[in-house]
Amino acid sequence: MKVEQRVQVKITGAPRPYSYAWWFDPLAGEGPLMVGDRVELPPNQVQEDGSSGEVVAVGTSYKGELKSIVRKIEDAYERDDYRAQEADIWAGFGQGDYA
Repeated sequence: MKVEQRVQVKITGAPRPYSYAWWFDPLAGEGPLMVGDRVELPPNQVQEDGSSGEVVAVGTSYKGELKSIVRKIEDAYERDDYRAQEADIWAGFGQGDYA
C-alpha cells in the first residue's frame, strides 16, 4: 500500500522551495519524510543528472501533478546539526521575566 506525501524541498541555489511527492509503504517499514531530511531529486530540464535538496515543509498548496523524490539520502535526526538543535529546544525554559 503506497501512500503519497507532498513536501517542499529547498534546492541549493534555487530562489524558492519546490514541491515534490514522496511515495512510501508503511507496511514495508517505510515512513514519511520530515523537515530536515535530505533527498535525491529526479533529473529536469536544467539538471540532467538530478540534484538533491532538503525538506523544508511537509505539505504544499500546489494541487497539480508532482515529480517524485528518488530516495531519502539522510534522515534529519541522523545529522549532528539537527540533533544539537533538537537537544537545545528547551534551553532557557522556566527562566526570564515571565517564568
